[in-house]
Parts: sequence; structure tokens; C-alpha cells
Amino acid sequence: MRVSLFYAVLCYFSFVKANNIIRDLPVPVTDKFRNEFSARIGDHPFPTNPMNDRARGYLLQGKAQTALSNYGNYIDIEINPNGVWGEYAYLYEVTFLAGVPGQSYSSNYSWNLLETIVDGDGFPIYTIWESNNAYDAWYTDGDTNFVGILFDAEEDFGRWEPDSVARRSSIDQITDAYQWTMDDDNSKLIISTFGETDPNRSSARIGLIHPWALRPKLKSREDQFDFYDYGQDQEEWTEDDHYFYYGANTAESWFSRYSPSYNTDWHASSMSRVNTHNTTVTAGDIFSDTYVTDAGDTYPLLAHSDYSATWPVRFNPLLGQDEYFWPGWWSEDYNIYLPGCDNSRKDPDCWEEVPGRFVSDMDVYMEFDDRWAHRGNMVNTNNEYEQTGYPMGLRVMSEAHSYGVSYAEDIMFVTVKVRNESGDWCAEDEFGVPVLDDNGVQVCGEGMIMPDGTKLNQGKGFDYSGISLGFWMDGVILTSDKYGNTGYWSSADDFMKYYWEIFELNNERLLISMAMIGDYDGLSGVAGYAMDPDTPSPGNDFGVVGCQLLDSPRATDPVDLDQDGTIDIFPGEPLKMTDWHWFDWYSRPGVTRAEGNSSGCYAGGAGCPQARNKEEILYKMMIGDTTNLLADEHDWYFHTPNPGTDAGSELNPHFDSLEGLKEEPAFLRSPDGLDCVLVLSCGPFDLPVGREVPFSFCIIFGQNEDDLINNARFAQVMYNSRYQGFTPPNRPTVYAMTDKSKVSIYWDDLAESATDVVTGYADFEGYKIYKSTDGGNTWGGADDMVYDTDGIFVGWRPYAQFDLSAEMDSLHCAYTNSYDCGPTERRDHSISGQDPYFPWFSLGDDTGLDVVRLPEPYVVDGDTFRYVFEDEAVIDGLEYTYSVVAYDMGVEPPFRTVYEPVGDGQFSAVVDTNWSNPDQWANPDGYAYIENSKGTTVLDRNYVQVYPGVQPQSGLDNVSVVPNPYIVRSGFKESEYLRQVRFTNLPEKCRIRIYTVSGEFVKELEHDNASSGNRWWDMRTVNNQEVVPGLYIYHVESGGKEHIGKFAVIR
Repeated sequence: MRVSLFYAVLCYFSFVKANNIIRDLPVPVTDKFRNEFSARIGDHPFPTNPMNDRARGYLLQGKAQTALSNYGNYIDIEINPNGVWGEYAYLYEVTFLAGVPGQSYSSNYSWNLLETIVDGDGFPIYTIWESNNAYDAWYTDGDTNFVGILFDAEEDFGRWEPDSVARRSSIDQITDAYQWTMDDDNSKLIISTFGETDPNRSSARIGLIHPWALRPKLKSREDQFDFYDYGQDQEEWTEDDHYFYYGANTAESWFSRYSPSYNTDWHASSMSRVNTHNTTVTAGDIFSDTYVTDAGDTYPLLAHSDYSATWPVRFNPLLGQDEYFWPGWWSEDYNIYLPGCDNSRKDPDCWEEVPGRFVSDMDVYMEFDDRWAHRGNMVNTNNEYEQTGYPMGLRVMSEAHSYGVSYAEDIMFVTVKVRNESGDWCAEDEFGVPVLDDNGVQVCGEGMIMPDGTKLNQGKGFDYSGISLGFWMDGVILTSDKYGNTGYWSSADDFMKYYWEIFELNNERLLISMAMIGDYDGLSGVAGYAMDPDTPSPGNDFGVVGCQLLDSPRATDPVDLDQDGTIDIFPGEPLKMTDWHWFDWYSRPGVTRAEGNSSGCYAGGAGCPQARNKEEILYKMMIGDTTNLLADEHDWYFHTPNPGTDAGSELNPHFDSLEGLKEEPAFLRSPDGLDCVLVLSCGPFDLPVGREVPFSFCIIFGQNEDDLINNARFAQVMYNSRYQGFTPPNRPTVYAMTDKSKVSIYWDDLAESATDVVTGYADFEGYKIYKSTDGGNTWGGADDMVYDTDGIFVGWRPYAQFDLSAEMDSLHCAYTNSYDCGPTERRDHSISGQDPYFPWFSLGDDTGLDVVRLPEPYVVDGDTFRYVFEDEAVIDGLEYTYSVVAYDMGVEPPFRTVYEPVGDGQFSAVVDTNWSNPDQWANPDGYAYIENSKGTTVLDRNYVQVYPGVQPQSGLDNVSVVPNPYIVRSGFKESEYLRQVRFTNLPEKCRIRIYTVSGEFVKELEHDNASSGNRWWDMRTVNNQEVVPGLYIYHVESGGKEHIGKFAVIR
């Protein structure tokens, strides 16, 4: 009965999909990694099951929202929400791509004909050719760049024989076609070709084989790994291995149609569940109160910047215990005073990292690599690969960024670092500068361990040349609503356009180069924006989505993008986007024929045929290579303005034309429109072992094309500011001193010289002091809680607040922390009262800063403090937590309207420039003020915890331990960082020794503090182990006097 019911449901669902133009869903399969067998090939431990390292992330801050995965598909149709904007989902998949060539065409070099060998009838049998520049390309610094010659190349395969068969010791030993030799004396590579085949022509189908494309041949596919023919010695990558030409390779994760997709090229990096996130906290724990999941969801979470419980854990020797740590990178500040800075935001020397400050309102970090890429190949009954994807040993470290602020709520950024870990490596950046860890030591590691326990090329790896990076964006307008209901799906009636613009802002030239996808007629279950210029948009329920490639590696060789013979990108310059192509999903790379809405078997599904040259075709798209394409491949992947003729003279192989879209065969199929997929890439470039290179892209939404373009402009502004929006001033450094019934809070003035990363304005306005009696869990009582107009809790009222006086505000220069600029270069008015955008917050009362300014600077441990606030509303002996934050003035509207009387009770509206916003940022409305983070632990420089009233004692009579007994489960003074007891009423200087009741030494503490009679102990032994429950003796010695006491630790 169950089988019959399942069959009926499946037939019904297939029928519904066909009639609603929906692609089939991925095929349910069993995850074969779950099988556990004991086997060993290489000398290294097997990597962990990649399915156990998978995790999800959620960007839910802005109007643009999405789920994320860590196996190459940043956005995946199987994980809700998939590229949501407002109420609907726009994206089927967004996937990272990396590709390398398998060969360098013989036509890239110059060849001279030496001899033609003919038979008795005068017909040519073979010809012999020589090349000097092919020989030169073969060697670099004494090493070889190629390992063999490929003949008769077709569909990423060809004729290759090992050196023992094809390579000759000299030209005299060449006796037939398909042979070659090196003439080292004359620096020439010599080859023999069949008949009169001319290697100067690409049609010769001859290539020089890159080392990474020649690999041990498959012997059999096992459940845990693919077993390769490592020869009689069973040692990998040695001379007796049975080698095979694999060809070009492109790592991706979009082609698999399995569920779960365990056969993707990219997988979560080995041990990600420990190194980049943890499995303690689940999606249901944090996101159960959102629309994306429920409390029963046990799927692991990626590291989210706002939720430290999702971060990985490491031991902190300074704190003596484990701590959560952020595995990704921090935001950066623009600082023109840095060494080498040339006063341009495009100069990397002008930016410095700000530890502790995140890039966006929610950053999500992940890592994945391609060590399992071979599992995407199909294997025939002869144990042969039908496709030839392979691991390159690339690690992808990535952050996704989401913004809740109105000016960036329609934008999502993805930033990436790609490192070549194919061999044992030491990391260096794109300039060859060593990448250092927190201790100033170069980051190094072993070559990536393959699933069979081996390393590529015996741990030497490969220095890749010709590599290209990119991403694929599959837009479906719409796929569903944001809750995953697919009743709105219409994938084959979309359309696309391309927009290009250069604009200037603050003396910086910014470029928009954006591809956009929308619905053709504006109808997809609901009425939205129509991309057909001849069709009025029927509604406003949905809009359009666009994408841009932003950051990129730097060029290794000169690049001519428009084929005009002029170099467009010189070596050392950022490549940016070098190629972009579109194709219809039903003719995507890997299909054996053009599929349709009702195809019974889609390539990538279980048992469905795939093209042998899937890897090569995608790589060719990424670098604009049209060499030896079949007619269908040319029509599907490289587009001219005239699809009917596709004249070669009209083709730019790097950038597809969008003219003539309505004449494309894919458009002419019913209904009108396309199932658009975009590939944006940058390359080629070199990537030696250990090298890290940057890459980034953004996804942008808009209500219509004009709105999308406006959002794209601000996305460029944010990219130019290292993916940041408006930023608060720097956090102050805070120091606290206690006295009887008083706490003195000191802080510095560095926040006042900060400038906003985006606007460049010196927009500091004041300081807020927050006070907590529960360790920072709350910052006041019920009366101090602040709510917005919808009754949503949005923050805390500060305990004290100090801002610039009206006079200082008026005189403050817009761009610098000074007061000696002209009237059109200063704010010219007071900044105070309610924030005009968030009126439940206050900008201050023009108190001035003199009321807290110290007569003379106070220096402690090298920090110079300029201000002090004294709090006398404290009770001696209790713990208090303080945080001092700096805030800015916000971004005021660039114009203000003044109503001037003209008589008879009439007024005239006069629009004047607001000199506090001379560059017209956030035009026309401006934006609210921003304050920096309060901090969460004593490790944050603006966060302190104190105990007033406990002064150093003159004797030892009142020394005690608090609490006593210490009950472990009570959580006293426990947090993710601290577990402590307090020795109190101590003299200014003393030594404390702690013993067990049996006399075993536990710990010695030194106390030397003229302002406090407290000394905390983290309850760890001299061996850095946590103490066990029991009775302990402590001995205090000071000035020849002694005090002995005892305390208990109870579980």
C-alpha cells in the first residue's frame, strides 16, 4: 500500500510540475559516506565524512534574506529561504566556481616544418615539426611546466602515451606520428603529427599537458573513496602508476541533482565542525522564532557573527580555559596615515583591520574545499570515468554579509579567499607577502589529504597556471514565496539585461558592471515587474535581481578583453570581471542534448547521461575559449547579436551579447522567455602552492531596473569601503578605579578623531555610559528599556550621556576633528535632541565634554585617558559592569528647508545646503546615528567590571574567600570566559598559596594593587587544570605576617 501511494503521489507531482513549468526536484539517494569500512591506501588519516561537516547559515537582517550552505552552493533551492527579497524567492542556486586547463594548445606556439614522411604513393604518413617558444614554455627556473603531449584531442580526451612509448631520445629516433623529443642543445621541442597536421592551427587538436591533468587512472569506485591504479609498488604518484589524461577541470556544486547532494565537487572542509563552527548549537536553538525553521531543527549552524555560541572553540592560555573565537576576518578602517598609503580607497595599503568589529550586521563564515571532486564523475561498468573531474586541492574561505540598515537592506556581499593547498604549504598573499597568525608566525600546513589518505603529487602539489575563479547565478523569478511554497514557480519565462556605468564619487571612479534577471511578462503567480520593454509592469509584488563580480585576483599575463589587439589588463592589475556568459538551464554544461520542460531524465540526476567534456566546457566559458567547439556548444554558450547567423566577426568570446535575445531558440520555445543562468568569472592567472587570492561578488535586488541600478551604485560605494556601510566611531579604551562608595570610569578620546568609512566625515558626537549589575546581561531596570513605535525592544537608555556643546557642534569641521575651517566646511548647527530617524534615541543635550574632561591626562600602562566619570550610586562589595560607547551624529539630509516670512502671514520655503553632509550621502533622507558595541566580556576594551569599597587593608585579620563554599552548579562569576572565586580584604601587597587538605600544592597568587583589596582566582591549578571539589587551605603572607584559612568547592 505504501509503495502504491508513493507512486501515485510521484506521478501527480510530476504532472503538476510539467504543467507549471517546474524543473524536477533532485533525486533522493543514500549518502554513501555513511558506510564505514576499514581500508587504507595513503600514509595519512582519511578526512572526515564531509556530510557531517555541513552546516547552514541564515542572513535575515535586511529585505534581502537567504540561507547559506558550506559545500560550494552559497544559495541552494533545497534550503529555505533561497534568495528572498520581501515576500518571494528569486534564486535557484548561487555556486562558486574554480577551473584549470588540461592542456596548452600547440597553436599558442610557433612551429616550423622540418620534414614530411611519405609512403610509396607519395601520401604523407607523418610530419615533423619544431618549436623554440614551446620549448621555452616547457621550462621555468629549471622545472617543467608540462609532462607530455596530447594528440587528437576531442571532448576533453585524446591520445596520450607515456614517455616510454611516445618520447624519443632524439629526432633520429622518431619513426611514426604521435611521438616527440627535446633538443636541449638547440632549445627546441620536436613533435611528429599524423599526415600533414599543422600544430600551428588549433584544428590540429594537439596540446602540451599540464602536470595536474595527468593522474593515476581509476581502478574501482569504493563507497568511501575512489581507488586508483598506483602500480605494483602501491605508492601513489610514482613512475609505475598507470597514468591517464583527465583534461580540464572545473569545481562546482550545482550540477548534482541528488538529494542529499553528496556527489558535489565542493564539500565542507574536513573537521569544519570543529575548526570553523561547532555542532553544539543547532538551527532550531537560535532561529526557531523565525519563519526559516522550528525548534526541532537539529541541523548545525555556521559561525554567525551575532551568535558567539555558533563559533568554534579553542583554548586561551591567558584565560586558562576554552573560549569561542571568530574564525573569519574583521572589518577594516581607512587610514591615510598608514605606511605606503597613496590616499586612495583602492589602495590596500590604506586599510587596517579592526579586531572585534564585524563587516556587516550579520557575517557568516564558512570553509569548503574540492578534495571530493572526483565523486561527481559517473563510472561505467568497466570502472572508467565517464567524466573527468578531479581535486585541485583548493580551500575556499568565505564570509557572507547581510545588512539590516535601510541603505543596504537590498544587498548581500560574499567575500572569498582561495588558497592553493594542493601541496605542503606556507601561506602568502597575492603580493607574495607571508600571511601571519595572531602570534606573527607565518601560517603553514600540510597538503590537502585526499579521501584515500594520499596527497597530490606526493605532497608537492601543483603550481597552477591558467586558473579562473567565478560564480554561477541561476535566477528563477519566482521560485516560491519566502516560506517555500512553490505555487509561484515559473522558471522558463524570465529575461535578462546587462548594465554598465562609470560614475565618480569623492574623487574616486566607480564601476557598475551588472547582469540582471527578472520575469519577462511580470506574472508569476502574482503580479510584479516585467522586464519586457514592450510590456507594462502589471504589479509591484516582486522586482528584479542582479549580480556583480567585485574583487578578483591580479593578472599574471597581459589580457586583451575586446580582441582589438590592445592590452586591457596588465600583469599585476586586478582582473575584475574578464568573462560573463549566459545560457538556458536546459542546455547547461553537462547536458548531452538540449533538455525541455518535460524531459524524463535531467543530466546530473541519478542514472541520467552526462557530457564527457562537462568540465572543459565550463572552463572554456570561464576564460572565453571557443577553440574546437561543437556547433551546439557554440550556440548554447557564446552569443552574438544575431543568433541566426552567429558570424565569427561579431563574437566577443569574453562577453556575450544580449541583443537578439528574442531570436534565441530557447526564447522561442513556449512560453516566451528564458530560464536564465549567468556565469561571471575572472582569469586566467597563476596560483602557486600556498598562495591566497581574493574574490568577491554581490547580489542586489530592486523593485525595478532603476531601483536596482541605484542599489548597485551604493553597493559599489560599500565595496570601495571594504563592504561596509556607515560606521560608528572607534570604541574608547576604558579603565576603572574603585574607592569607598565610588567608582571612577576613565576613557580616552581616540573616537573623536575617527572618520566614517563610507562618508569620510569626522562625525563623532558624544559618549554614552552604560551600567549593569548583572554582568552585562541587562543595562538597567525596566524603566531603562527603550521600545520603538511598534513596541519592539530596541535597546537601553544610557546611565549617563555627554555630547559636544552647541558651539562645538557648529564649529566642528565636516571632514576633520578640528574647528578652524570655513563656514561651508563645518556643521554650522547644534546636534542634539531626538534622533530624527529613531526618535526613541537621543543625540544628547549639548552638555559639552568639559564636564568630564580631566585637568591633565591620566596615563595607565601606556593608555592616555582624557575623561573621567565618577559614579557614587554604588554599594560597596557588589559587582558593577560599565561600558563606554562612542556615537556619531548620523547622516543628515543634504538639504534643509527653511521657511522665511514674506509678510501677511505668508512664508517662503528656502532650500539650503546642509553643510554637515556636503557630499549628499543617503540623499534625500539621511540616516540615523550609530554607536559602537558595548562589548560582552572584560576582553573588550570599553567594558570593565569592578567591586567598589574593598580597599587594601593594613592587616590580615579580615581576609576571606567569597563565596565560601563555592558551589559549581551555582554559576557564580561564570561566563564563557570566567569561573572564579575572590580573595577579599587583602593588603596592598601579599602572596597567596593554596593547598589541598592533604598538603598538596595547588596554586600561588601574587597581589599588588594599591586601589583594591580583591584578588580573583580562576580555580585552575599550577598545571592549568580545573580544581576538583573538596576542601582547600589558603595561606596569605604579607610583611612578615601570616593568615591561614580554608574554603570548600562543592559540585
